[in-house]
Amino acid sequence: MLSTAHEARTVPRADYVLLGLLASAASLLAFLYFFRHDQVLLYGDAVAHINISRRVFDSRTPGPLQLGTVWLPLPHVLMLPFVVSDWMWRSGVGGAIVSMLAYVAGVLGIFRLVRSGLARAGAGNATARASAWLAAVIYGANPNLLYLQATAMTEPLSLALFVWATVFFSHFAYQQRRGERAGAGRSLQHCGWMLAAAMLTRYDGWF
Repeated sequence: MLSTAHEARTVPRADYVLLGLLASAASLLAFLYFFRHDQVLLYGDAVAHINISRRVFDSRTPGPLQLGTVWLPLPHVLMLPFVVSDWMWRSGVGGAIVSMLAYVAGVLGIFRLVRSGLARAGAGNATARASAWLAAVIYGANPNLLYLQATAMTEPLSLALFVWATVFFSHFAYQQRRGERAGAGRSLQHCGWMLAAAMLTRYDGWF
């Protein structure tokens, strides 16, 4: 049987792959449903987000200064490659892609956070694994999140960044207690990058 320390640092690759495929399928099916019912651009904010991104290269005064207004820039920068296509811009698909990727990342992050946390607390491998799957399903099946990840809204990206910041911080705390200074330093650095990205996504990240 694997030691608790080893369990805390590893997640079965098969679980990651299976969960990633299931989350991707849920994301795509939800998007297709809302796209078919013309609900991808119901929020005025979603329309504004893709328009801000598009204005960076398609406006009377194109350039990075178009990333201003009241919203933070990272989501618009990430949407840039996708809204180059007129169809993906007009339909809202270009903005949804970023949210869909963030949704999948968030599901995987919840799984890793719960499984590694329970393993470190001394839970058995089967218990930690089952609990992690349950947590990932609860997160991924949230109806509000399933809709938002089909749009250009910033909440899915913000949630994913917060989840992974917590994952890396928990790794840091565990490694610090064990005296693994090199690993703890890397984990804290990764946590910092996630928080920096969150601060460039939504004002919630500033807190």
